Amino acid sequence: MTTRHLILMILTTLLSIEATSRSALDRIVVISDTHLLSPALITQGAAIDRADTSDTKMVAMSDDIMTAITDSIIGYRPALVLITGDLTLNGERLSHERMAQHLARMAQHGIRALVIPGNHDCNNPYARRFDADKMTPTATVTREEFAQIYSNYGYGKDSQRDPASLSYCCEPIKGIVVIGIDSNMDEKNTLTSRGASSDTYYNGGRIKPETLQWVITQAKRARSKGKRVIAMMHHHLVPHFDREEVLLANYIVQGHDSIARQLMQAGIHTIFTGHLHVTDAATLYNDDHSGSITEVATGSAICYPFAMRVATLDRKRRALNIDTRWITATHDCPTLRQQGRQRIINATPGMATMLTDKAWNKLGSRMGQLKRMLEVGGGKTSLPETPQQASQLVLRHLSEVLSRAMLAVVEGNEHEGDNAVIIEQGKQGIHNMIAEVAPDQADALWEFFLADVYPKIDPLMRSVLEDRNAVGTPHQSRTNDLHLTLTL
Repeated sequence: MTTRHLILMILTTLLSIEATSRSALDRIVVISDTHLLSPALITQGAAIDRADTSDTKMVAMSDDIMTAITDSIIGYRPALVLITGDLTLNGERLSHERMAQHLARMAQHGIRALVIPGNHDCNNPYARRFDADKMTPTATVTREEFAQIYSNYGYGKDSQRDPASLSYCCEPIKGIVVIGIDSNMDEKNTLTSRGASSDTYYNGGRIKPETLQWVITQAKRARSKGKRVIAMMHHHLVPHFDREEVLLANYIVQGHDSIARQLMQAGIHTIFTGHLHVTDAATLYNDDHSGSITEVATGSAICYPFAMRVATLDRKRRALNIDTRWITATHDCPTLRQQGRQRIINATPGMATMLTDKAWNKLGSRMGQLKRMLEVGGGKTSLPETPQQASQLVLRHLSEVLSRAMLAVVEGNEHEGDNAVIIEQGKQGIHNMIAEVAPDQADALWEFFLADVYPKIDPLMRSVLEDRNAVGTPHQSRTNDLHLTLTL
């Protein structure tokens, strides 16, 4: 090897190391809804088994999963980790302290983490330990105690705090200001352990007016200095499907449209959230499409598909390149992904029952009247007479398609899958339900469904399964859920 070749090799190696280092310094990992349950709160037995198997969350494995996540984050070598709320299962003090230990291990590798609380994290009356065959109350944390535990992770001296909430502002990466927004209502919770007459729990979202003004002030101040702003909070700000504010009101902050436009005007164009346990991105544009705000929601870290975001700053373009990665196994569970996927499928009966019960509350009282109408002229019917019978009817004909739809939604980028097949399979299931309960009138009822009912639900189905927002309006949009580039 000549001296020239040796010098070129050394220079190439040094440049590669420098580029890798620079990339790491501008890398951000985002996770959400870790729902950590401290191992110190678990004594193996029927209680933890019931809690674990009745949920899509892998509760019993949450600490093992968080260990795997921490290992992955250390491998990615980011400058910053953002955790957008619901750090713990139900706000247990020991779970928060355990989470702080995971964050401290990241810090040992030079990785800074910032957190924001979710609706599960503070003043939670349902904090429990699992003692063999029973659950017993355990200490939760106040909002002040939350800030103390995470004093190194957003609530320290280098952050500016909102006097009215657990919101804060800091500059963890040069030129990048992060605003953590407290969107919770746990101040309204009541706990019998603190002398209240009953336990109450609020999981909805809102931003206090004074907090909103504080956030706007911080964002404008940062932008006036030429800095870019990234926001994070727990609840949604931008709807991820049409009518989310009606169908899932507790998952999106009150007054979301006005707040989103104010934050957009203040210079916030990217916000990371969680709460709904889906990996989805949605964009809201202003009236003339000259500006936008994109919300990047990350699914629960302990639910299939175990997603995390890895974002890299492109300082030249003032952009954020976001990729999505997944945890596929842990030290104790090499089949994590397969088990988590099956949990989603197993949840189908519960989801079907929940939806059927809601429909029954509205329509159940009319079943007798409907039966009489359909039996005019001697036709026979077998309409359900109880919500349980209605649930079984739905499961017989829609169980498989509901599972496929749930998997598509939690995985993200639904439009790249077999959504058209899912829609047709759903329509066929409804057709079969009609044929079962009213065989003599099936053809007429099916024509009525196609002409008068389906057009009303079609936009919603397209919004969810084609991954669109504002379907049929001039502001219709589709944002890639898994891989996207955002201008900061």
